[in-house]
Amino acid sequence: MNPSLPLYIADLLTRTPKIRVIKELRSLTGFSFQTAKGFCDAVESRRFLQEQVPPEFGGGSLVSRLRLIQCDENSVEAVRLVQDETGMTMAEARRFIASLDNSAA
Repeated sequence: MNPSLPLYIADLLTRTPKIRVIKELRSLTGFSFQTAKGFCDAVESRRFLQEQVPPEFGGGSLVSRLRLIQCDENSVEAVRLVQDETGMTMAEARRFIASLDNSAA
């Protein structure tokens, strides 16, 4: 699942009736109606950023979400995520990500 899915759904929810967003989410993911509705509810209440939500659904710690992005080898997106969430400069964000890579080795 694309880690940016919660952001896409959040954007849709601002301009589309919820039932249509649920239908779109189901077509993208194969979720049941109940799961898709729960996902939309979590996105609306911004719970998708909490620790107990799995990284593949856009939640979890910054580190777990970074590791998920790195699995897709998208370093630009990883740097942006760190910058957005921490206020670090690009150089600081790259050093932070490099330190994670070193600690995983």
